[in-house]
Amino acid sequence: MSDVEGGSPSYTRVCRRCSAQSTTTGDTCPACGTAFVRSRRPSRRLVLGVVAVLVVAGAGAGAVLVKAQRDADERDRVAVAEAQAAQEAADREAAAQEEADDLERDLRAETVDQLEKNITKHARKLVRQDLLEGPIKYSSCTAVGGSTDDLTALTGTFECIAVNKENKDDTVSGYSYAGTADWSSGEISWKLGS
Repeated sequence: MSDVEGGSPSYTRVCRRCSAQSTTTGDTCPACGTAFVRSRRPSRRLVLGVVAVLVVAGAGAGAVLVKAQRDADERDRVAVAEAQAAQEAADREAAAQEEADDLERDLRAETVDQLEKNITKHARKLVRQDLLEGPIKYSSCTAVGGSTDDLTALTGTFECIAVNKENKDDTVSGYSYAGTADWSSGEISWKLGS
């Protein structure tokens, strides 16, 4: 090694390409321009090892992503199945409730039919005792409170008529009765007059 004017160290270098010797502070051969310092290329084995590691890591990451997607798909499938099962259960419950409501309405209608039959029977008895004018053809009741369709009502009240005459204008004449029905027990009561 020798010093050149200006205080910078200089080296005698031999170009690996053209074999020219030169004393220079530069990084390249002044004769052919080849770099004095070789860049270190990684060995083929190292490159293949790094590529293999990256491939394995990529495959692992891909497998993790595939599993995550499958897990998400399974959660979605389970959620849909649970929602469908809940909807089916709600539909069955609603159908069962509607069937129970229809049965209750039918029972209430039968109770009103029984009320009308009992009023007819009572009015005919009074005709036989000469207290009413007959013949009593039938009785009809109209709900004034707690109809057979109002399933929240505990009782029903009715205006009833024991019909003894059907008029030509499709009206009827007869005797007024007031009736009540207890929907929970099915008990009925009536009285002549309103």
